[in-house]
Amino acid sequence: MEAVTALLDDLVTRRVVPSISLTVRVAGREVLHHTTGLARYAPPRPAVDDQPYDLASVTKVLAGTAVVASLVEDGTLALDTPAAAHLDGVDPRVTVRHLLQHGSGLPAWRKFYLEIGGRPFGTEATRAHLYDLIRSVPLEADPDTRHVYSDVGFLWLLMICEAATGTPFAQLFHQRVTVPSGVTDLRWGWAGAAATEWPCPYRHVGVEGTVHDLNCASLGGVSTHAGLFGTSRAVARIGEAFVEATRGNPDYAGLPGETLRTFWSLKGPGSHRCGWDGITRGGYTSTGRFFPDDAIGHLGYTGTSIWMSPERRTVVALLTNRAHPIDDPAPIRRVRPLVHDAVATALGWEAP
Repeated sequence: MEAVTALLDDLVTRRVVPSISLTVRVAGREVLHHTTGLARYAPPRPAVDDQPYDLASVTKVLAGTAVVASLVEDGTLALDTPAAAHLDGVDPRVTVRHLLQHGSGLPAWRKFYLEIGGRPFGTEATRAHLYDLIRSVPLEADPDTRHVYSDVGFLWLLMICEAATGTPFAQLFHQRVTVPSGVTDLRWGWAGAAATEWPCPYRHVGVEGTVHDLNCASLGGVSTHAGLFGTSRAVARIGEAFVEATRGNPDYAGLPGETLRTFWSLKGPGSHRCGWDGITRGGYTSTGRFFPDDAIGHLGYTGTSIWMSPERRTVVALLTNRAHPIDDPAPIRRVRPLVHDAVATALGWEAP
């Protein structure tokens, strides 16, 4: 793994990304962990060994999809449950499956945080107002006719989870994911986290320890689509817990292993498999040349990702703060396949 750590050190030395933390686990064993670079450029703050990062949309699989899978496993929800069963006034054709597969017909995104009418971020009244706004978003296409990666769809899932259970989402995540997995280093906000934009053009302050995503921030920092913070070790360990749960490992019997196994087998109109993303062949791919066809994972806007091969019992958690100090997405597009190719080569994988 020396070539992998050398690559990571070189990336931060050349300031391609400010910092990077990588953890690789295979068959229940950590085979690589390395953190290098600066958690903040000015004033300089070195990244610590177990550096926490804003996970951004990796939250969609570690929290959002995991909680939905748990609710499906216990019968509270089903993949074909209409969103309208829990959300008044929404299109009755949209189902939980459509939302997970990004095939609902909803738009990709909307700046809800600009529509709160001067209300402060994170209050109960602001969250209720935002829920009304999110619920009112019309479809742009018929369900299951197109694939559009949609934060709005995952915000519908947030409201569905809470309405179906009468429980706040943070509590659902704790009860249904944190406790049965035993992975505690995942939090909603983290004071020691690596910095992202500096300053945020909307909040006019440096973002450090609070969520980068403004829709999530306006909701109070907890959502199905963003808001989780964690270390690369924690991300790798919870990914491994999901994999082991699908294999029937009794240590993770409290996780929805049977449902996750089903989710990972169901391909939608695009690359997504019930919340998780799959391998793309041809053209650009963040996983590089060697990841096998069974691989599943997800990317986060802040420069984070998790990729797993259930068959090989391998999990790769790659965390950066690439949005610091300026939000330029180009460098991380180069970094991701380079790092995954280096890991795959070190593991002795060949191109499929």
